[in-house]
Amino acid sequence: MSSPLARPRPRPPGIYRAARALRRAATIALVLTIVFVGLVAYSAVQIVHSRPQVGNSSSAFEPNGSLAYSTSFTLNNPTYFAIQSFQLEVRIANSSGDLLVDDATPASTVPAGGTSYVPFTFYLPLTAGTTSLLTVDQELRWDVWGNATYGYLFPVSIGVDSQRSWGAPFANLSVTVGTPFMMNGTLEVPVQLSFENNADFADDGTVNFQVVSSGGTTCSTGAFAIDVPSGQQYSMTQDVAVASGCDPSGGHVNSQYLENGASIPLPSEPIP
Repeated sequence: MSSPLARPRPRPPGIYRAARALRRAATIALVLTIVFVGLVAYSAVQIVHSRPQVGNSSSAFEPNGSLAYSTSFTLNNPTYFAIQSFQLEVRIANSSGDLLVDDATPASTVPAGGTSYVPFTFYLPLTAGTTSLLTVDQELRWDVWGNATYGYLFPVSIGVDSQRSWGAPFANLSVTVGTPFMMNGTLEVPVQLSFENNADFADDGTVNFQVVSSGGTTCSTGAFAIDVPSGQQYSMTQDVAVASGCDPSGGHVNSQYLENGASIPLPSEPIP
């Protein structure tokens, strides 16, 4: 027989039981969140250490007068979560600090445990403001970084800054006009073209030139067909007829490099 003094423990009110269940659920959710964040953070470190691998590169002059630089990047994702909205951005500045390239790849997704291959072509403009790329060896600053979302919530950024040597395809360019002379009753002048190809691609095209008087009249025209491998020098002289009554003294020589449909102006040079 039970003691009359021992009474059954009253059942907690419903609101209390609900609050206790909510606290337990919150604790479980907090633990799961901590585990998830920890796993994502650990995986993100692996992503940062797994920097994009740069593939083979190639360069070619384009009809729009720019230099197309084609390369590729491969990014491995050895983790349990997908890398979303992965995008590579490239900025290139010349030795004077002028921004030459500011471009990015389309966004893509790298699946968990997978690999993404990203081809990338950007264009170095060879306009009047950056003509020195044609004729001057220099150091270019490359800023390359990748932005992505990892673990569905967390932004990740991978950056690579570097200095890269640029070899000019027409280094030390010289287009000179010599002393006029008579040949079979025609006044002619010798025009000499010389340069060094320090680029990592061949100069394979044509250099057209115009000998212009101080008054703006074209005295002579001509062209050099060139095929100069990387690391080679070029020097050639051509005699061209001078238009009747035209004096090239004190004028200048204009020249253009033609390749693959592109016509790229070279620096104008004065005639003494």
